[in-house]
Amino acid sequence: MEDPLAHLPRELLHKDPLGYVARGAQCLPKELRGAWLLGVVSGFLWPEAPPPKDLAACFRRSEGAWREAEAYFLETGLDFPVVVSQWAKEALDPLLHRKREPPWERLVLAFQGGQGLGRYLRRRARD
Repeated sequence: MEDPLAHLPRELLHKDPLGYVARGAQCLPKELRGAWLLGVVSGFLWPEAPPPKDLAACFRRSEGAWREAEAYFLETGLDFPVVVSQWAKEALDPLLHRKREPPWERLVLAFQGGQGLGRYLRRRARD
């Protein structure tokens, strides 16, 4: 999968990580945005967690991410995971109503790409 963020300025990542994630998500096909955003928030909240096993697991992870992000916000005051988990949920919801699911392999690749970014942002937030 081509890196959707390759054309985005790296300065944006450091100045406005949320804006960077938003613009990166917009570069992806709609069917992949939710998985990518879920990867970002998952990588941020649970850097060691493996990708979900199927689409149903994506929805469960999305619900867990929302709850964990709220707790993280209350603890740290950082709203980044709350906002990204909400975007992920909104982007994943339309997949529930599709007659055919997108190919799982593409969703996993999108998730893993987002997860790498989430892990990076977690490291930066702790520094």
